[in-house]
Amino acid sequence: MTLRQARDREQETGGHLGLPGEPASPGPQSAASQARLYRPRLLSGSSAGRAAVEQGTDRSGTAQITPALRYAVRSDVGLLREGNEDSAYAGPHLLAVADGVGGHAAGEVASAATIKTIAPLDAEDPGPDLVGALAGAVATANLRLQELINSDPAIDGMGTTLTALLWSEGYGALCHIGDSRAYLLRDGQFIQITHDHTLVQSLVDKGMIAEGDMATHPYRSLLLRALDGGTIAKPDLALLETYPGDRYLLCSDGLSGVISDQTLYQVLASVRDLDEATLRLVELAIGSGGPDNITCIVADVVDAHGSQVPPTWQPVFVGAAASGAQADLSRRQGGVPPPASRL
Repeated sequence: MTLRQARDREQETGGHLGLPGEPASPGPQSAASQARLYRPRLLSGSSAGRAAVEQGTDRSGTAQITPALRYAVRSDVGLLREGNEDSAYAGPHLLAVADGVGGHAAGEVASAATIKTIAPLDAEDPGPDLVGALAGAVATANLRLQELINSDPAIDGMGTTLTALLWSEGYGALCHIGDSRAYLLRDGQFIQITHDHTLVQSLVDKGMIAEGDMATHPYRSLLLRALDGGTIAKPDLALLETYPGDRYLLCSDGLSGVISDQTLYQVLASVRDLDEATLRLVELAIGSGGPDNITCIVADVVDAHGSQVPPTWQPVFVGAAASGAQADLSRRQGGVPPPASRL
């Protein structure tokens, strides 16, 4: 289902739910919905983590700890899809997951182009405004999608979700649009730090359906916001404080749509090895039917010098971004579908 069909569907719900680039009509729980994204700032952080940050410099200004990331990323086509429309990137300063939408309209091209456009942030100095740097890169990615659509109108209707974390010196800029998610595990507390931009989530926020009805709603996959190259990008943005010991999960709805938050928590809290954690999560999604592409990043905040396990420095692309999805655009023009991939 394309983004434009949201205009038709919203008429059935009564009331304007907002499309990408349009101001959302405030609902009765809109303030609570926004607070959910900013909730990590309300968490105090572990006492050890706070102490490490507070003691990060001595009186002379000499650094004593160097926060860094250790991460693992994995993507799988799942059991029912012909190809992988998910893309992801994990690097020392940038984590990002994108889930392409549009199917025959080149969803994998949208996700790959978006990830490849924002990936250079990982090698750049974002300056003091992390949120601004990430927001600027996302706007550029949206323009890139517009260029691709202008070059081939046949792919008009493609789009992608994006959930990304740009990280530097104990802070993370979080960008979110669509229904890919980010979670935070800190001091035993596990919370979703993004809020889905979907029709069913909007109906829950308005009190029109119960949260338990989301999984079976006929329009559960309908996005109200995404990067589509045709409208102004309106992502949620937040600045988060991070602490040593924090663990983040970024994932597409191929994982979060079939695995409960309780199960996600159990895996993240009990499996310390990051590669094993991502593998376990993907296997659980496949064991639940694997109806969609599955992509996840698990990342730990560590002390670059004090941690027994060193940070990760090797950038990684997975999914469509790793298999040349943009190159497949010319083959699509010739009517040849891209091959399925399993990474």
